[in-house]
Amino acid sequence: MLRGISAHRTALVEAAERLPSFDRPALVVPAEKDRVMPADHGHRLAAALPQDRLVEVPDSYSLLPLDQPAALRRAIRAFTRA
Repeated sequence: MLRGISAHRTALVEAAERLPSFDRPALVVPAEKDRVMPADHGHRLAAALPQDRLVEVPDSYSLLPLDQPAALRRAIRAFTRA
């Protein structure tokens, strides 16, 4: 994936520019203490999506599914039931 991104440096910018036209519900679940993808990145992503639902998981790090699996499961279940 990283090779693909480096080969097409504008791909991420182009994808980000198309986010406002995504017309489906989207769940963004940032980990509060993630150093790889900081929570503020998740907030910016959610703000770019018209039908976003943002659930920040407190006391969590980069490997959210391993770090806080119950919190992630609750967020996904609530999202899919809405």
